[in-house]
Amino acid sequence: MLQWSILSESPSSCAAKACEAREAGAIAEWRKARRREFSCFCVAKCSPFGEQKKTREVSAANDERPDLRGEMLLKKLFLIFAVLLMTDLIAAKENQTVKLNSGYEMPTLGLGTWTLTGETCENAVYAALKSGYRLIDTAKYYGNESEVGNAIRRAIKDGICKREEIFVTTKLVPCSNNPDLDIDDSLKQLGLPYIDLCLLHQHGSASGDDAVYKAMIRAVKDGKIRSIGISNFYTEKTVSHFIKDFEIPPAVIQNENHLKYQNNALRDWAAKKGIFIESYYPFGGRGHTKEHLQNETVLEIARAHGKSAAQIIVRWHLQSLY
Repeated sequence: MLQWSILSESPSSCAAKACEAREAGAIAEWRKARRREFSCFCVAKCSPFGEQKKTREVSAANDERPDLRGEMLLKKLFLIFAVLLMTDLIAAKENQTVKLNSGYEMPTLGLGTWTLTGETCENAVYAALKSGYRLIDTAKYYGNESEVGNAIRRAIKDGICKREEIFVTTKLVPCSNNPDLDIDDSLKQLGLPYIDLCLLHQHGSASGDDAVYKAMIRAVKDGKIRSIGISNFYTEKTVSHFIKDFEIPPAVIQNENHLKYQNNALRDWAAKKGIFIESYYPFGGRGHTKEHLQNETVLEIARAHGKSAAQIIVRWHLQSLY
């Protein structure tokens, strides 16, 4: 369930404390101050999400029906632009960043591009940048680094933003035969001089994971990558290896987090290690977006504040520091 949390301190005083904590590098204290700053909004307490295998099977079956492909593409594009419009105000007003352990600033709100391809991908990324987004997330596995790069360069050419204002994330698969070449290929596909954040996409094998992570460290030293991290690692045990056994620890752990799956334990543990948790599937994903956007408690909060359901959910993510 969702419940209210009202605190007596003013947002301005909490914001000042948050800034002081961030400058001092005290992530745990910064998180507490940010939570109090956003205390006029909801604090979520929800049970873990249920089995979603059937949803993925239905989606796969639909993809195989040619008569549905065009309709699904239009729906996907409509949803992307609808969410961009609904969250545009937050993106423009917040423009918040966090300082990573690498020393670089990362925006707290961005656009993920999983399943986007071709013109749909390029237009979505361009629209996001035009709306005020400054973090764009892609991956080698997505097969759309070229489209993402095209959109970024077009936005720069049109004067919407500068390269140094954009934070670009990509990811490497753990089964690569030559991760060093994969990094060079990502740079080529993106058409950019450097990557802001590169992640090990998921666990593969111990040797494969280590090879990719070592390649990312070499790329940091060569100026090709600024910050590194991991994705889809959900326990202290699996994350600890990258902290203890490598010269450069992860700056970011990108995992699935949303109203119905909140890994607070990992988030709080990682904060003590100077690592930020970044969320994907903020609206539920895997066919659960409608379920989140039409949640009665979320809608009640939205009506009370004159906001959309999407804005409330994004606000919860920002407040919860996911």
